[in-house]
Amino acid sequence: MSQFARPDSDISAGSWATAPLYAKIDEVTYSDADYISVTSNANTCELGLSTVTDPVSSASHIVRFRSRKALQGTSVTVTLMDGATTIRSFAQALGNTSTAYSFTLTSGEADNIGDYSDLRLKLTSAIGRVGSVFISWAELEVPDAGSPPISRRIFVV
Repeated sequence: MSQFARPDSDISAGSWATAPLYAKIDEVTYSDADYISVTSNANTCELGLSTVTDPVSSASHIVRFRSRKALQGTSVTVTLMDGATTIRSFAQALGNTSTAYSFTLTSGEADNIGDYSDLRLKLTSAIGRVGSVFISWAELEVPDAGSPPISRRIFVV
């Protein structure tokens, strides 16, 4: 089983529209009918993620999002943050149709997460002279917080 952290608050909106941002991209199953967008280059918004329990595992931490561009919009950088600490940044070139993208944390990156209740996504646009970047969905998947792996169990006989 897995746990999912989805946007649940706006920490900073920048010039992204339309507030509340998180409510446009927090679906369990994506919907391209609602989205957030920006028309200015290097503009950043930051969204809080819902709390998940520390999975006691550094495997299978996956960030997913759907995005597209219009005109000279070129890319978006999605950064997973633990509070103010960057865990990983991922730049993605965008096409003209909404597409699902994802990146998986390395075990070292996952091990750098210290507080699963303060995870955030920072979204940064890359746009030419005229254009837009659209995001219609985002989530972080982590393993279930069940039993720790065998290597971490302590047996008393």
